[in-house]
Amino acid sequence: MKRPVIPVVVLSITLAFASCQPERTAETVNAEIGKTRNRIAVLNQKLESLQQELTALQPQAVTKSIKVGMEPVVRRDFSDYVLTSGTVEAVKAASVSPEMSGRIESIPVTEGQWVSKGQTLLKLDSKVMQNGLAEMEKGYEMVVTLYDKQKELWDQGIGSEVQFLEVKNRKESMERSMATLKSQLEMTVITAPFSGRIEKIQVKVGELATPGRGIIDLVNLDRVYVNTQVSETFIETVRKGDSVQVVFPSLPGVTRTVPIAFTSNVINPQNRTFSIRIELPNGNGQIKPNMLTNIRIRTVHEPDVIVVPTAVIRQDTGGSFVFMAEGSGNQGIAKKTYITTGSSDGNVSVVTSGLAEGAGIITRGFNQIKDGSSITW
Repeated sequence: MKRPVIPVVVLSITLAFASCQPERTAETVNAEIGKTRNRIAVLNQKLESLQQELTALQPQAVTKSIKVGMEPVVRRDFSDYVLTSGTVEAVKAASVSPEMSGRIESIPVTEGQWVSKGQTLLKLDSKVMQNGLAEMEKGYEMVVTLYDKQKELWDQGIGSEVQFLEVKNRKESMERSMATLKSQLEMTVITAPFSGRIEKIQVKVGELATPGRGIIDLVNLDRVYVNTQVSETFIETVRKGDSVQVVFPSLPGVTRTVPIAFTSNVINPQNRTFSIRIELPNGNGQIKPNMLTNIRIRTVHEPDVIVVPTAVIRQDTGGSFVFMAEGSGNQGIAKKTYITTGSSDGNVSVVTSGLAEGAGIITRGFNQIKDGSSITW
């Protein structure tokens, strides 16, 4: 019995057909692209011909108006702002420390207490100095007595000048020593440098207090300030005295408008910014140190200028343009009008030329029209 040979024959035909196909190259693909483009051009020409035929049969379809929204061109003041952030600090805030070392004898204040300027905050042990001053005062009394008698004799021409000068020098030396010791005694009593609230007491009675180590934190919140940095781009437009708006994210609804108190003349080479300082009245103590703030600083102010929405401004090879509405009633045509723009804040832009006050500018539907389109508004 013979084996079937049909599959072998089919395979041979398939291989023979494949071997007859030419190999595809870049030239053949480009040739196909050219043929395809030619067919598209023919179809576009046919489509245009059909549209012209339809226009002739239905002229009313061409004159169908596009509905748009229109607003009159007006003049108003334009301002642009830069946003930055900062942290609140108290104008009067100090970590009080003693001027000399000593054992803490008493702390007559408590945390949270309001104190007045000059009120005692802390006392150091001064017994040794007080005893030394008492002994010195007794010796001083004797020296004064000797001085008085020697001076009386000297005035009468009795005694030598050397004896008088020795007693006088001894008296003046003791006076200076006593004054120094009294000054040191005053240093054992630490007082408030300004009126404020005791925020923290960092030591306890019996501990050793040393100069340079803060022992009591005192804060007055009547005035606070914010330091922030602004790009050097605005060095000529942000100046001392300019008003800024300060917003506190943790205090909803609280906004302060205050002048800039200080602007730096030095550019930070690391981030190309300069510093400004803003001081805020805070009589009710609502604003706290270390609060975060958002600051709105006006960098541009142009009074009485033509301003249009930035979104309606289009671009082409001729420059920037907008669509104006020309006509009567609520019908007309759209006219492409080239303009020159100035400052912009992203939402609106200043138009320096090309528009006149009172003209109608298309602000809605401008993406659906072209120059000469029939429109209604």
